[in-house]
Amino acid sequence: MIMKKDFINRNDRREFLRKTFSSCAFCCFAAPIAFGSDGIYPNTTDQKHKFESDSGMTMQQLFNFAFKENYIPVMKNLMKQIGKENFLEMLKKSSEMQYESDENAYFKNKERTLKTWSDFSKKLMSRFSNSLSGEILTDNEKVLEIKYTECLTAKTFREADAADIGYAGCCYQDYPWTKQFNPKLKLIREKTLMRGDDCCHFEWIMET
Repeated sequence: MIMKKDFINRNDRREFLRKTFSSCAFCCFAAPIAFGSDGIYPNTTDQKHKFESDSGMTMQQLFNFAFKENYIPVMKNLMKQIGKENFLEMLKKSSEMQYESDENAYFKNKERTLKTWSDFSKKLMSRFSNSLSGEILTDNEKVLEIKYTECLTAKTFREADAADIGYAGCCYQDYPWTKQFNPKLKLIREKTLMRGDDCCHFEWIMET
């Protein structure tokens, strides 16, 4: 009976992590998708529901509404209750759990090559050019290197004195996301705007 109860509690904690903290996916790329049209996953119908209408907000207003006024205060309250160290580790674990399954529709039936990843990255850079500024430094069969000099997500979290939450809940997701795409694809990132560096320096290397 005790073993059964412990098993249920573990499952409850797992669901809590997934459902509560996986809202971190509402970040860098997810926020613009939720509030606007998406050129990467286009709608299948031309007739739009009123929920898909233009909100009339600037990107800065949108991020302030989504993060500063709602998400960040909730996360800070949870951090006070759980403790900073444990809370940030839970955020990272949630990011890993978010990418345990392979459900990304864009990559379905596509080769998991660096070129596929590169093509996807270029579409993201184009789609979210109003919230990111970056350039591709290297792009070949073995290495993809991108430097971002502006990120509205990092700006918003840093202004709200929540860079640690932003990194654990948003930036950290790049690692499990890369691994989910292809375990042989390695991400090296020694600089992030979220942590106060002058850029986010991404380098993806396909291991043989």
